[in-house]
Amino acid sequence: MSTPNVHDSTIKYFLSDRLNAISLLKSMLPEKIVKQLDFNKIYYEKDSFLPKSLQSYYSDLVVSVPTKCGSYVAKVFFLLEHKSTFKKNTPLQFLRYILEFWEQYQKNTGETRLPVIIPILIAHPEEGWKPTKLSDLVNLPSDDFKIFIPDFNFLLYDAVNDDPEDYDFDETLKALFTIWRYSGSPEFMKGVKRAFQLIKKVDPKARLLDFLQLILHYLELTRDEKEYIDIKQIAETEIDEGEVYMGTIAEMFRREGDERTKSEYENKIKEYENKINVLKNEWFGQAKLESSQETLIDVATEAYGPLPEMLLEKIKSIQTLENLRALNRKVIRTQSLEEFSELVNRAAQ
Repeated sequence: MSTPNVHDSTIKYFLSDRLNAISLLKSMLPEKIVKQLDFNKIYYEKDSFLPKSLQSYYSDLVVSVPTKCGSYVAKVFFLLEHKSTFKKNTPLQFLRYILEFWEQYQKNTGETRLPVIIPILIAHPEEGWKPTKLSDLVNLPSDDFKIFIPDFNFLLYDAVNDDPEDYDFDETLKALFTIWRYSGSPEFMKGVKRAFQLIKKVDPKARLLDFLQLILHYLELTRDEKEYIDIKQIAETEIDEGEVYMGTIAEMFRREGDERTKSEYENKIKEYENKINVLKNEWFGQAKLESSQETLIDVATEAYGPLPEMLLEKIKSIQTLENLRALNRKVIRTQSLEEFSELVNRAAQ
């Protein structure tokens, strides 16, 4: 399994985590746009609007965030793309994606107006990223011709040249970007040390252990054998939270000095991909649950006016789609707020 695939699987897993995705968007978007978006309702587009014929060319990690303003709540879609090597034609790839996305969106939804799509590129080629726009790829006789070029901007995080400490990323994401920043530097072990210092701040402990394992897997797959002893010593020094973590670190390095075969690498990648699929499904299910809760609140508010805070909390405590859908069907048949409240209390038990 090639190294670029290891990088790609790793960043997909990290960005499939809601906290990481939200921190990335909030840190990279202009403040004026951040204020207009409801990040509590971020949604992983499990079935993205990209034809299957193009899915192999893209990371296909698309999230949407609804806006908070206006009577019609619009969605803003974000394409999260990763490159571990410099690709000059990336703006052209983004344009192709956006056009195909819009065409598929209209076919699937019947909408005539198109949603906003904001491409975000996360890159860490060894030499850093060389910013290019679509107009840079076109042989223009003069600037007078620029008005005919469909130029657009995309957000860029250059993990080689940008300092993650300058961004308000979640600690887990900041740890990965720190490793990338130092990956080709003589001070790589300094970056590893800082990454473990960031990881140990993660809460809750189950999340800490999950991302600690991922970082260790990633280092195992991408670094030379001779570096493992130093990495292990740094991990054991910095992650001093108890026997659980020491056992994890020891397990990751249990085969120190043994030959690592191609099949072992492929198995590691499959583990990553399986975890990613689990996260996607969890995220998708949670988004549907929250959407059904909001729909019920909107319908009940329309019928009875602003709902008491305690009733809102009861609705949000219902964790089964079946109960929420049943309440959405029944609310229009209730005669009073008291009758509706009784149904909610029963569903919440």
